[in-house]
Parts: sequence; structure tokens; C-alpha cells
Amino acid sequence: MLLLLFVMLTFEQTPAFSAQSIVIEIPEVVYSRRDSMTLGQIAKISGASQRVRKLISSIRVYPENGQLSRKDVINALDESSLSDARIELRMPMYSRVEQPYYEGNFTETAQPERSRSVNDLIPQIKALSAWNGGLEISASSPVPEGRLIDPASIVPGTSGVTLRFMDDNGRMKPLNVRLTWLQNALIAAKNIRKGDRISAGDVFTRQIKITKPGIYASSPNETAGFTSNRNIKQGEPILLSYLTSSSTLKKGRRVKIVASYGGANASTDGILLEEGRQGDWVQVRRADDRRVTLRARIIDDNTVEVRVD
Repeated sequence: MLLLLFVMLTFEQTPAFSAQSIVIEIPEVVYSRRDSMTLGQIAKISGASQRVRKLISSIRVYPENGQLSRKDVINALDESSLSDARIELRMPMYSRVEQPYYEGNFTETAQPERSRSVNDLIPQIKALSAWNGGLEISASSPVPEGRLIDPASIVPGTSGVTLRFMDDNGRMKPLNVRLTWLQNALIAAKNIRKGDRISAGDVFTRQIKITKPGIYASSPNETAGFTSNRNIKQGEPILLSYLTSSSTLKKGRRVKIVASYGGANASTDGILLEEGRQGDWVQVRRADDRRVTLRARIIDDNTVEVRVD
């Protein structure tokens, strides 16, 4: 009987860790002012007895470079007497370490939620507007608690909008925000003359503020094979309305040859001796004299221009 009692007492004093399922939850952001911390300060521990939770809470971890890795936590658990326990660790690959709002133990007190920044609303606004460009947002007051319920959609380019939030008690709170929409646009790398065919070397890409989407060329592919229908200054964004599709003019086509010099203009009928597109320089001859050939730039489907220096 004494032997049986001894065995029973011995069994009760041995932690039955392997029979317990322990869940350790560590958020994406943890808070500490020190170079090391205990799991009890940063983690929510559940699924175990109070004695086991206390033991887990005392395990110390050492973040590096402002980050606590999942591997750091696993190594700390392996070095403890819980190596045989059934543990489920729920945390990202890395948790960011920041200065705390307060000193506390996560196993006893829940971590306070970080107040939302107005920039936290950018993904929601981009989703409401189906916008994949850049977006800047500003507001004169803090973001209210609750979820965003209005508006149901936002038109890209809108400069300001009132957002409405509903908290857990059903109370509605508004927030006025200013929106700045950003888009990649093609910029003229040099002066482009009316009738010039636009090449990749004539443009570069830069992000600009816009008030209306879909009016600027944003990729060199959008200008390939097009000519400018107006003069574009260096540094000026290229609107899609500035582009004209350039068709190929065949050899032998009758065109009007024009020339300007000192304020005087002259024109005559001519024949293309080469095929080309708008902006190309080609050989032409006068229709009334086969001996006179000229080099001219194609302006449009019916006109070529001779440069007189």
C-alpha cells in the first residue's frame, strides 16, 4: 500500500506536458522596451493548465534587429522542459518589435489596438475605385472606429470624399478626406513636332498627379506606330488625344508638296518615290517635271513638307 501511494505521488508531481495541447499566439507586432522578453509579455497562451501557462510565460526570447523570428521562439521552446509537449505556435515568420503602449502580460490583459492611420484606408479606397495606380490621402481628424460602410464606390480622380464608419454599437461617424491620384505617364524627352512619329527614345515614364484617368499615354507601346498631331514641348505629358495612327503611304501616291520660307508658302503636286508613314523622310518628285526630286517629310496622308533652310 505504501509503495502504491509513493508511485501515485510521484506521478502527480511529474508534469504531463505530452498529454496537453498548448496554443501560443504571437501577433505581427509585439511591444517591448528591452533586448529580451518573456513569452508571457508578448504571447497569448491557451489550452493548458495554469501551472503550464506560468512555465511557458517565463520562457525568455531574444529578438534581433527589431524582429522576433518564428525560429527564435521554437529554439527557446526546445531548450525548455516542454520539448515533449504538444505545442501549436501561431505567429508570422517574423514579428516586428516596437515600443509598447504599456507594460503588461498578454496572458492576463489583451493588447490595445493601434489607432488606425489614414494611410490604412488606402487599400480600401483603391478597391472601391478599382484603381491600380498611386494614391495619397489626408484628413484633418483621426480615423473613427468601426468599419467603412459608405460610399459604395469612388470615381478615380475625385479630389475629396466623405467616408462613413459604423462602430459596434451601430453609431455612424463621418470622415472627410482629400485624395490625390497618381499615375505613370509618358513625358516628352525632347520637343516633338506635329507630324513626327514618336519613338521609344522620344519619351520617358514619370508618375504624375491626375484629375482624370485614362487620358495620358502610360506605356511606350501606346505610342508605337503613332505620330503627334500637335507640337509637344519637352517635359510635357503626352495625352492620348495627341496621337494619330500613321498609315503607310505607297510609292507612286500623288501628294501635295508644301514649303515655307520667310513667311512665304508655296505648294505643288508631287509623286512619292518611296513608301513611308507620317513623320518619315522620303524622296518625292514634282508631278510636272520628272527631273526635279526632293526630300520631304510626310505630314499626313496627302501632304509632304520640304524643309527650306
